[in-house]
Amino acid sequence: MLQEDRFLKILEYISDKNTATFSQLKDVLGVSEGTVRRDLSKMEKSGMLKIVRGGVVSVKDDLSKQAFKMRSIEHREEKRNLAGALREIIVDGQAIAMNGGTTHIETAKYLAKNYTRLTIITNNLNAVETLKENKGFTVIITGGIHDPKENVLFGKQCINAILSYNVDIALLAVNAISLKNGITDFRLEEISILNAFMKSSRMSVVVADHSKFDRVACMNVCEIGAIDCIVTDGNITPNLLETYRAAGVRIITPTDKQGMK
Repeated sequence: MLQEDRFLKILEYISDKNTATFSQLKDVLGVSEGTVRRDLSKMEKSGMLKIVRGGVVSVKDDLSKQAFKMRSIEHREEKRNLAGALREIIVDGQAIAMNGGTTHIETAKYLAKNYTRLTIITNNLNAVETLKENKGFTVIITGGIHDPKENVLFGKQCINAILSYNVDIALLAVNAISLKNGITDFRLEEISILNAFMKSSRMSVVVADHSKFDRVACMNVCEIGAIDCIVTDGNITPNLLETYRAAGVRIITPTDKQGMK
């Protein structure tokens, strides 16, 4: 069972029971108690639960907020890794757009650390918290209706604000990539935001870790040919990389510069 699957099972269990012992979770997950303790330690650091003597207790968040926290730590190292590939396409002085999503938590950290002068338009309030620390950045928040589960802004006001700018590069964090189905996502309100960013930008770049490939989410964003390139981490398999490149998809990784051809 993958770590993120274990996290979700733990969240579902303690959401229903409010508390759980290490032994109970070991039986639910079918793993060792050591694995349970390591998982719980990571989840506590992200505010998803609280470890007490002998087990854990739930925190008073609804399951959808907990799911966002879980997504923020899924493939975190891969997300950090792929952010390093942004140096191949972004230069100081550009106007960059960023939508919502946990991948952009790591993207924002990379940009804030490695660039001195960028203009960034975003509806992602999690990213804003990091970006604002770089005093050389001009950070523009779109406005709109606040979604507390994803901590993003959406709605007509948000879309109109996005369309009022001319952006060099739109960095698009998405849920799923498929040669057949293109770019898809499960976030209802984010679909129109993604399309608005694409429309207002000279270059559309999907930013997604390797686990998002060959997946299909419930809502269509665009055909894969509508994007200019995909930035991903170095753990994408050579066979998958070759399959997508053979289909004409430009892919950039931190370790493979073929994506620049």
